[in-house]
Amino acid sequence: MPAYITAMGSFLPGEPVPNEEVEEYIGSVGRASSGLREQTLDNCGIKTRHYAIDKQQKTLFSNTELAVGAIRRAVERSNITLDDIDLIAAATGLPDLIAPGFASGVHGELGSPPCEIVSTHGICSSGMMALKNAYLQVVAGEKKNAVACASELISRLMKSDRFTDVRPVSDDGAIAMEIAFLRYMLSDGAGAALVQDRPAAEGISLRIDWISLTSYANTERTCMYMGAADNSGKRSWLDYPSAAEAAVDGALALRQDLGLLPHLVRLGVKEYQRLLDEGRFDPDELAWFPAHYSSERMKSMVLKEIEKKKLRGPSVEKWYSNLTRVGNIGSASIYVILEEMLGEGMISAGDKLLLMVPESGRFAVSFAHLTAVSGGEV
Repeated sequence: MPAYITAMGSFLPGEPVPNEEVEEYIGSVGRASSGLREQTLDNCGIKTRHYAIDKQQKTLFSNTELAVGAIRRAVERSNITLDDIDLIAAATGLPDLIAPGFASGVHGELGSPPCEIVSTHGICSSGMMALKNAYLQVVAGEKKNAVACASELISRLMKSDRFTDVRPVSDDGAIAMEIAFLRYMLSDGAGAALVQDRPAAEGISLRIDWISLTSYANTERTCMYMGAADNSGKRSWLDYPSAAEAAVDGALALRQDLGLLPHLVRLGVKEYQRLLDEGRFDPDELAWFPAHYSSERMKSMVLKEIEKKKLRGPSVEKWYSNLTRVGNIGSASIYVILEEMLGEGMISAGDKLLLMVPESGRFAVSFAHLTAVSGGEV
């Protein structure tokens, strides 16, 4: 039995925030903060993003509310109601609560009838994990209507107030580069996809042909992490005498080991090559290559690696991302990209799409192949 994405929704809180106003929301940390902001934003290419906090650093929406907003918009565009949802698969990198799972909060806030839920936790790939769970349940005939969603609310973790007592690591009082640059890279938002066992009666639906998720944690060191002061894996924040002492040591800050990022590029292209060699897709048949990446510089690195390996890659004009306008929303990015493409009428019946979502956590790479079908087509 096939499975189709029949409707999508997104929720981007507030108005777009331009680069020059970023520190009006998250504040500045360390004497070199503004200079680092310019360097980071020049590299990543982001011009605007969205925050779920205001300029007083007050939280306006919870992460759960962002996810629910995206789900409601997806359902409003479909032929079902909230009462018809059989499964909610919810992904995030940083839930509102440590426990219970994120999907429990989403289901509770949504207020839909009893249904199955699943929470997928991680970084960027967790959104694809949720989508694959929904896809497989529909394909197996377990569910007729499944909702997959991904949501991120990272701004409240990046507020300057949270770094007041963090131990500085340089003479000018600046926090570690591996923490500081992420304050300007990441943003808030959510996306949702309704997955059903038949295409929508009208408009374009996306048949899910396959989804591939591969972890390389068995060979790679941790790159992006939270809950420790370093990536050695020897001391968790739970091993400190108190959460306050863990926070002072920087163990409750999100970090990324920049020196390991080239590994992600190589692994992403390695997975692309594996799927290509297996005949899972034909680059010449692709109409679009929607890709989640953290910066325009990373995109250039991927293109160079593909050229270096002399692979048949998707042509540059087939790549699609809205990173420069909505920022890096982690696990929700690929949902927001697809929602925008469908909403703008960019996808036509017969188009084939190859989605790419790399994750720098401990390195995982996800791909998905979709085929667009017209209303009612089976």
